Amino acid sequence: MKKIILTLCIALVAVAGAQAQDSKKSKKDKDKSEMNAQDVYKQQAESWATSFELDDETKAKFIDLYMEWQNNRGNIVDKNGYEQKAGADINFKKITAEEAEKLIADDFERQKKQAETDEEYYRKFMQYLTPGRAAQMVIQQRSSAAGISSQFRSMMSRGGMGGGMMMMF
Repeated sequence: MKKIILTLCIALVAVAGAQAQDSKKSKKDKDKSEMNAQDVYKQQAESWATSFELDDETKAKFIDLYMEWQNNRGNIVDKNGYEQKAGADINFKKITAEEAEKLIADDFERQKKQAETDEEYYRKFMQYLTPGRAAQMVIQQRSSAAGISSQFRSMMSRGGMGGGMMMMF
């Protein structure tokens, strides 16, 4: 009996240790993915700054502003975005009219906030860029973001990304 209890205690300690390691690993992975988003924003900003041939002082200010813009854009999507509200867990054939209205109202609100943010930063970018270059950058960003969203919706409707099939039934 003592051997069984001892074995169970050892097993419990081993399981608890493994769970603690998994928890630490998940936190590190999350921090790493967030860091990667910042790295991507910085890389994009540096690419734009190089293509616009900005001097070093202007380039540094531009990069900071660009990263602020991208973070603000990301916060809107994370808080109210299509992926968060209309993911694989929603069966569009079975939602109520009220749920559909709420879902589309949330999406319209997100788009409105996104447009307001983009307009605000377009004006801020003109401190460092010509209006044409600022417009080019904002329009291309909006087009690329819209393309990614449509690709996501397309994959989900075809059953891609591991769960879209739930929407089909």
